[in-house]
Amino acid sequence: MSEILTYTSDILSEKYYAIKHQSGLKIYVFPKNMSSTYGIFSVRFGGSVIEYSLDGKDVILPEGCAHFLEHKMFDNPDGSNADDVFSSLGAYDNAYTSSERTAYIFSATDNVEKCVEHLLYFVTNPYFTKESVKKEIGIIAEEIRGCKDDPYDRCYVDMLEAMYHNNPVKTEICGSEKSISEITPDVLYKCCEDFYTPENMMLVLCGNVDPDGIVEIVDRVIGTDRKKYRADVKSFDEPRTVRKAFTERKMAVGKPLFCIGIKDTDIPADPRVRYKRLEGMNILLNMLFSAAGDFYLEMLESGLLSPGFDSGYSSSAQSAYVMMSGESDDPILLLEKIKEQIKKARREGLSRVDFEREKKCHYSSYVADFDSTEDVAFALTSYATDGMELFEYPDVVSSVTLEYLTELLNESFDEDSFVLSVIRPK
Repeated sequence: MSEILTYTSDILSEKYYAIKHQSGLKIYVFPKNMSSTYGIFSVRFGGSVIEYSLDGKDVILPEGCAHFLEHKMFDNPDGSNADDVFSSLGAYDNAYTSSERTAYIFSATDNVEKCVEHLLYFVTNPYFTKESVKKEIGIIAEEIRGCKDDPYDRCYVDMLEAMYHNNPVKTEICGSEKSISEITPDVLYKCCEDFYTPENMMLVLCGNVDPDGIVEIVDRVIGTDRKKYRADVKSFDEPRTVRKAFTERKMAVGKPLFCIGIKDTDIPADPRVRYKRLEGMNILLNMLFSAAGDFYLEMLESGLLSPGFDSGYSSSAQSAYVMMSGESDDPILLLEKIKEQIKKARREGLSRVDFEREKKCHYSSYVADFDSTEDVAFALTSYATDGMELFEYPDVVSSVTLEYLTELLNESFDEDSFVLSVIRPK
């Protein structure tokens, strides 16, 4: 029997169900009476998975395997494509690969159960041939060349490569033209066998769905036999310092682009502490660098910044960093101004008024997400991946105090943790 747990929020008047299926698959069903239903079927197998061991044997994959597999999973033995079936059901579908996971997605207003059934079926019944894989190598090679020609993409990737010594998060998710040329049907089937097991996968649904009906579909498509997930992804040691502080290249841009990265290796093992750090860092960055703040307006008026400057903190169990990006005629001087702003905040202290405002903004943004089945599905996937419960967020935010932000400000942003990546006009 599958175990079903119910989570409720009195504040939001919402609830969802967490189901431990007999197969090992984790299922999350968030009933919501809205026009569309959103589904995400994800697997813990992303672009950063290159080396792992299984039954005492080491396995090294070509870079780009997870992304390549995402493309090929849509092929059916009869020559059709999974997209065609979703289209016939009046649904939208898509997929993406990140460093940590691969996800297959659909959105539908009708035929929801048929969409769920099809989603589960095509992701768990791979079909590859030498001909189709060879053809896909050419398609993805074009995608790789397109990314290399994209100055925004290159600026970001250059930042990660300069920031990390060993962390595979710096690996380009698409791989390289050389690495994908080594991918064969046998390699893809091996990835499916080792990673696409129910215990390593998660199904999240938000919309007009019934938990019992979803369990019946999973029973029918996935089955109830339990196959243990046994792959052991290789760990790595990552120094606190960056690999190099500055990287630059020239491309066809009208104005210099920049990505400023600030490396953070103090990643808490406890996901709740990690989420507290995530929220705290993002609140702190908004207080220091938001478009409504004095610093941004001063940089804009001086011509050091163009509109569109963005800052944020990215965090997972494997990596964490601050990133600021935009356009500037003098990125090196801008970086110095950013460092001065951080030092000024340390000297003068943080404003409690600004803190309370930003904290309320973060909470209101969380509440607003519940008006979208898509936002709920993605948030639930993110929280559940880390073993957390979606309605814990208000407690996480409330635990962020001004004193905690002051600690983050004083303990982070070390001089040797900064990276500046610049794309200048040819």
